[in-house]
Amino acid sequence: MTLNKSFIETQFPISKLSKESYKERKAGSNQTLTGLGKWWGRKPLVLVRATILGLLIPTTDNPKKDMEIFLKIMTMDNEGLILRKNKNLTTNQLFENTPDNEKEKYFKKEEDGFVPAFKSGLSQKEKNELHLKIFRKSSYDDKLTLCLRPEEVAPSENSWKEINKHLETKATNLQELIQELGDRKFGKKTRIGDAFAGGGSIPFEAGRMGADVFASDLNPLACLLTWAGLNILNKSDKEIKKLKNFQERIFDAVCEQVEKWGLENNEQGMKAKYYLYCNESKCPECKTLVPLSPNWIISQKYKVVAQLEYNETKQNFDIIVKSNANKEDMKNASKYATIQNGSLACPKCGKTTPISSLRNDRRGENGNAVHGLRKWKKNEFLPRPDDIFQERLYCIKYIDKFDTKTWEDVLKKPAPATEVFQSNSHQ
Repeated sequence: MTLNKSFIETQFPISKLSKESYKERKAGSNQTLTGLGKWWGRKPLVLVRATILGLLIPTTDNPKKDMEIFLKIMTMDNEGLILRKNKNLTTNQLFENTPDNEKEKYFKKEEDGFVPAFKSGLSQKEKNELHLKIFRKSSYDDKLTLCLRPEEVAPSENSWKEINKHLETKATNLQELIQELGDRKFGKKTRIGDAFAGGGSIPFEAGRMGADVFASDLNPLACLLTWAGLNILNKSDKEIKKLKNFQERIFDAVCEQVEKWGLENNEQGMKAKYYLYCNESKCPECKTLVPLSPNWIISQKYKVVAQLEYNETKQNFDIIVKSNANKEDMKNASKYATIQNGSLACPKCGKTTPISSLRNDRRGENGNAVHGLRKWKKNEFLPRPDDIFQERLYCIKYIDKFDTKTWEDVLKKPAPATEVFQSNSHQ
C-alpha cells in the first residue's frame, strides 16, 4: 500500500455527493442540526464526513477499489443503499418498471392485458424480491427518494471485512477507523480545527466520527449552536428526552407569562407571528428621515404592501400597510424603493445619496478603507438618537391563536402607522 496521497487528492464522487447533499438539505427540519437552530450557509453533514474521510483514506495502486471502499464506508455503494432503503415503490411504479416478459409472474391479468395489481396468491417474499429487483435497476436519484441519509445507517459487518482488508485496518465502526487512520497518518488521534465554525457542521460531524475537535467563531450565536451540537446531540435518547421535557416546561412557562402580559396580542386577540423592521436614515439634501428598503412588498402571496406618506410635522414618513393591494399598488411597492443601486433614494426631494457616503466611508492615510459607523457597546441593543441609521418596526403579521390557517397582515386601524409602530423601539 502506498501512502503518498490521500483519496481526495486523486478522485472524489462529486456527482453522488451532490445528490446526497441535496437530499439532506431537502430534509428541512429533519436535518440533524436544524432542530438546534437555523444557520445560513450550513454545510451538509454528508459532505463534511466525505471530506474528512477523503483526507484520511490513503490511495493504493487500484483506484477502482479505492473508490469502491470509500463508497462502502459512506454507505453509498449498492449494498449500502439497500441497507438505507426504508421505503417501497408504489405498485404502479413497480408495474411500469417491470419488463413485459416478467409481468405475468407478479401482476394480475385481465382481458386487455396486465394491470398494476399483484396477482392473487403472490407471497410477501416474491413481492419483496420484485421491490429489490426494481430498486437495484433504478437510477441513483430515484434510489435516494427511498433511502435514509448516509449518517443514519452504518456499513454492514461484511462491508467492514472488505474495508479492513483493503485498508489493512481492524475497525468495526467509523470511530475506530478514524482512530486507526489518524494513528497511521499522524502518529496520534486525528484533530480537526475550524476557525469559522458557523452553525457547527464541521466540528459536529468530526466529533461524531471520533476526531478531536477545536472550533471557534466571532459570532456568539454560532458558538452556542456549535456547543449545543457537541454537547447535546451526542447524549443518549433518555438524556435528550429529559432535556426536551425541561425545554418544553420552560417554553410553556415563558409563553404563559408573555400571554398574561399581552405583549404579542392585538385587540382582536390575534397573536403576533412576524415583526418587520427597516433602517432609517436622514436624507443629506432635505433632512427628511427616510425608511430604507429595496422594495415595499410585504407579502406577494397575500397582496400586502407598505405605502410611504410624507409627514410634514415630523419630517419623516408614515408607513401605511395596505392589504388586498391591486396590481398598481404592487407595482409601485416594487418601483418606489428607497434603496436603489446602493444609494438612499429620497421620495421627498428625489435626490439620491450613496450609502457609503452616509456612513462616511473613506480611505485612511495608509490607503485602507475606513468605515464611519461607530462601534456599539456590549450593553447596547438600540441605536442612539444621533446614530446614522435608526431602527423602525413597521409591520406585524398577526395569526389567529385558535386557527393557525387564518391570519392577516393587519395593523391597528385607522390610526396612522407611525402611532402604531414607534421608531427605534421594540414592540
